[in-house]
Amino acid sequence: MKVHKMTLPPPSAFNPELSFDRLEAVSQWLLDELYATEDDLSRPTDSGYTRGCTTFGRQKNRIVAEALSGQHGWLGLSNSNNDIVFTIGGVPCRFSNDDPSNPSKGAVLTANRYQMDFLEFATKGEPGRFCFIIDRGYDGAAEPRVEFLGFTPNDEVACRWVSNAVRVFRVDDQQPLAQPVEIAKPQVAPKRRDEGDTPAIAAR
Repeated sequence: MKVHKMTLPPPSAFNPELSFDRLEAVSQWLLDELYATEDDLSRPTDSGYTRGCTTFGRQKNRIVAEALSGQHGWLGLSNSNNDIVFTIGGVPCRFSNDDPSNPSKGAVLTANRYQMDFLEFATKGEPGRFCFIIDRGYDGAAEPRVEFLGFTPNDEVACRWVSNAVRVFRVDDQQPLAQPVEIAKPQVAPKRRDEGDTPAIAAR
């Protein structure tokens, strides 16, 4: 499947939920995990396979963590398995480390079952299936970048967006992702007869 990079409208032209700032945020998470893996897996015993598997696993887990953090009201999670599908303003999306000019992976080429309902509502010429593609330099790019493509029901590319995300160097012990905090519910004790109508609240 060849993707011709002609001048295409941005995804937001078809759906305002796919705004530039949201696409940029997801792209930054994907690139952060790519760079971190390249830094960590630099031993002679590492290979493209070990780095590729780890990169995908970290990218998937990062999106899941961001979705569960509650910090992004527009980000949802339809499927957290390896065929992950997440939503941006209700629009189901996938991601893949692939060549955006000549993709070969299923996440780019085929619709996941969690994308089918949304895809069925797409009219002719409109995108109904979306995927972030992390370009690691297959097309001669100096630095990895992310392309976001929208495909019609006939698998034609209807829209395209390219990230401006840049590399952010890590600092030791840095925790960029806020972790969700569980807040314990107060316990209400049974009312005692000698306390009248005032319930006793057990402090924690």
